[in-house]
Amino acid sequence: MVKSSKADALMSIIAQTPSITPAPELPKKSPKAVLDVKKPTATRDTSLSPSAGTTGKFSSIYLNPEDQRILREFSVWFAGQGKKINDTLIIRAALRAAKPSRDFLAAYDQAALSDRRFKKTKE
Repeated sequence: MVKSSKADALMSIIAQTPSITPAPELPKKSPKAVLDVKKPTATRDTSLSPSAGTTGKFSSIYLNPEDQRILREFSVWFAGQGKKINDTLIIRAALRAAKPSRDFLAAYDQAALSDRRFKKTKE
C-alpha cells in the first residue's frame, strides 16, 4: 500500500518533539500582600428610579399556543428594532402600555374563552 505525501507530512509533524519554553518567573507575593488587596466596592447609580434595584415576585403564567405565538411575534418585532428582549419584558411592557378601554375588555373576553380554569357559562 502506497502512503500519500500528505500522510507522510503529517506523520513527520507528529513525530517531532515539541519545544517547551519555560514560563517567566513571576515575583512572589507574601500572603499578607495578597490579603491587603482592596476589593472594588459596588456603588448604586442614584440616577435610576427607586424601583430599579428591587426584585420581583415569582409568578407562574399559563400561555396557550396562541399566546406563545403572539409573544414570538413581539420578540421578532423587537429584534427588528435592535432590542434584546425576553418574554417577561414583553409582558411587562404590554402591562404598562395597556389602558382600560373597550378593546382591552374585548381582549379579556377573548382570553377568558380560551382559559380552561373558568367554567363556560351560558349567557
